[in-house]
Amino acid sequence: MKIITGMIQSSMLNNGLEQIEYEFICSIGDQLGLNQNIIDEYIKEEEIFILPSNLACKVIRFYKLAMKDKCERKCYFKWVRLLYKQGLGMGLPQDVIKKFLYDLHFCEDYYEGERLIKSFLSK
Repeated sequence: MKIITGMIQSSMLNNGLEQIEYEFICSIGDQLGLNQNIIDEYIKEEEIFILPSNLACKVIRFYKLAMKDKCERKCYFKWVRLLYKQGLGMGLPQDVIKKFLYDLHFCEDYYEGERLIKSFLSK
């Protein structure tokens, strides 16, 4: 497990791990006889994000993260700042993040958000 945690720590960028790197680390863990559930549990405990590889996956993941946090936010401006930084860490363009945060500000239910995602992805 020391080898795997070292690989994860050296591969992380802004508390995130690219999907390709995650899959590579899991394959190395498998060769070392380490169960993938143990690796996943470590990633969950350390609150490491698995960053999707394409823009559509990144947008959907960002939206889900934002909707989850919207219910739990206590300080609105910290919530916006945190989501903005997380979006940048995921590799999303700034204009996409700004548009989604603006739209999410006025969006109160999940179905409205689905409409926003579909409209973005159809462009």
